Amino acid sequence: MTTKTTPKATEPKQAALSQIESFEAAYGYDATYMKAMLEHAPEALETFNNFVPMAGHRVHAPLEVYFAAKLTAYRYADCGPCLQLAIRFAQEAGLSDTLIKALVFDQGELPELLARTQAFARACLAGSPDCETLRSELKWELGPATLIELALVIAAAQVFPVVKRATGYYKSCSLVSLEA
Repeated sequence: MTTKTTPKATEPKQAALSQIESFEAAYGYDATYMKAMLEHAPEALETFNNFVPMAGHRVHAPLEVYFAAKLTAYRYADCGPCLQLAIRFAQEAGLSDTLIKALVFDQGELPELLARTQAFARACLAGSPDCETLRSELKWELGPATLIELALVIAAAQVFPVVKRATGYYKSCSLVSLEA
């Protein structure tokens, strides 16, 4: 039995493909893995797209603190395209290139709060015993709402590279830069 693909059935797929391609063009990011999801498991892409807001959720966390955790987590999880995308998001949000260099390339000194935030992100990802001490300090200083946002962004940074690895679309160790 064959089924005909109606124009109505292809319209949502074409719209989704157009969104993916616009994202790729805007950020110089290879989203082939998303296109594969769209082609083979569109419901999986929908689920994945529902997750994406978690990776960018920030209401309470100060901008620099948030990106200290985010860039550190992406650096830990991925030394290539996902980290490059996170750098672009940081630049769009107004983070200085000087701070990005300190966070991503270890070029320059970090203010004490950002150094602790970076250490916290690393400790969380490594399962280090330092995590609890740093968590307590940051919770006291920044509040529980900010700590929750940091937890979300640290965890979310792991999802993209893992999905790409598991689906066979992972590229690592590409050159990361501050150039748009």
